[in-house]
Amino acid sequence: MTLHILHIINRLSGDGPTRSLLAMVKYSKCLGLAQEHRILALQEAASGLARLLAKQVGVPFLLNPSIEEVEAELSRADIVQLHFWNCPENYEFLRGDWPPIRLLIWSKILGDQAPQIITQDIIAVSDFFVATNSLTLDLMVFEFSKIELQSRQKIGLVSGVADFDRLSNFQTQLHSTFNVGYIGTVNFAKMHPDYMSMSAAIQISDIRFIVCGGGIEAELKQQAATLGVTEKFNFRGYVENIRSILSILDVFGYPLCPETYATSEKSLQEAMYAGIPPVVFPYGGVKSLVQHQETGLVVENEREYQQAIEYLYHNPQERLKLGYNAQQYIRQHFDGKNLTRKMHQIYEQMMRSPKRLHPWPDDLSSKTSAEGFVKSLGNAGSQFAISLQPQSFEEAVQGDQLIARSSMLLAQGEGGIVHYRNKNPQDGFLRFWTGLVFYHKQQFSKALTEFEAAIALGCDYRQVNWFIEKVLHQIDQKGKS
Repeated sequence: MTLHILHIINRLSGDGPTRSLLAMVKYSKCLGLAQEHRILALQEAASGLARLLAKQVGVPFLLNPSIEEVEAELSRADIVQLHFWNCPENYEFLRGDWPPIRLLIWSKILGDQAPQIITQDIIAVSDFFVATNSLTLDLMVFEFSKIELQSRQKIGLVSGVADFDRLSNFQTQLHSTFNVGYIGTVNFAKMHPDYMSMSAAIQISDIRFIVCGGGIEAELKQQAATLGVTEKFNFRGYVENIRSILSILDVFGYPLCPETYATSEKSLQEAMYAGIPPVVFPYGGVKSLVQHQETGLVVENEREYQQAIEYLYHNPQERLKLGYNAQQYIRQHFDGKNLTRKMHQIYEQMMRSPKRLHPWPDDLSSKTSAEGFVKSLGNAGSQFAISLQPQSFEEAVQGDQLIARSSMLLAQGEGGIVHYRNKNPQDGFLRFWTGLVFYHKQQFSKALTEFEAAIALGCDYRQVNWFIEKVLHQIDQKGKS
């Protein structure tokens, strides 16, 4: 019997979740598994590269489907596989009034950092929850979730799948400089905020940093100029042919921000597969991918990052040893065919149970977008809950000040305040919270615009006006200076 698998994903892109999905489809065909795959991308926007990759794999996709199209696809599918991270579109799908299905949620987040949180509701609504990193299964939400003990059998682990065929017959190339590479999203919701300064501090005369990925390259170039190290950095933008980059790297410098929700990081897997020793911080799922002094170096602070790179420069034999160990580890534990077989076993287990309705544990359809956002944060959203329903004006201001100081990821990363505001601009509290973000960043004109919109959309005037007065004072002070 051929299994009909319907993949639900927020968007088709060249990023990790899409590549992992397509790699698994590709390997399922290589293995001759009785599977048929289709993709529903909840957003209409899709990169040309993602469209091309999907066509090469031979998987049909539908962008921004209508309700009728979603219902038809769900009814046809044996298993519905949601590639999950916190975003408005995913939660809109989960609280939809759909026909009976078998729902597999494949988490693409570690799940312990706001806004990318795994809640009890996410686990409870699924027929099978699959993590991509073992650390996810150690979270307290799994210990204290209200799921019956027997239903814990519906929880599994399958790492994100990388397509290592991109690196078949990989060979290093001769190069004249000591090259430290970074491949991934280039912004401070992903990278360590001190990436430029700690890289610039490394004392190696012939070092070059090769940075690949889209984002804030212009800002990083300006930082390099300010630090007087422009010649040490080479910003390549998005690079699809990663083989050409990996072949000239000596070290993979991959310092992520402390709030990262990284799980099985395809770019890190690929670098290690190519035998390039990584230097990383112990944040997110990265700490389970790299074993210190075995498959790479794990550092605790900026000074140690600098020292680790210098150590690998001065000890080429250690660099070779770590690179070899990294390569063997990835090839043993992240083989795409083995991971695809493991997922197929989960599909077969799920087929033993009938399709069922999946009512959302709390009826978010009757709630505001701001309340839905707070719910997506689980226990990490207490300051937002206070802002929505304070016991006193003083408590409201305290909660709002915490919101203003939100991390870069919670404020402006995917699934964060600004993301939800952009999706739901008619929600007064989302506009208010966005104003708080701008206020903290001293972008006072933008903050004032958001605050005024919040009041027009029904937010408590006294609560918002407290910050309007502070913004107007700051604008007045700037005008006098």
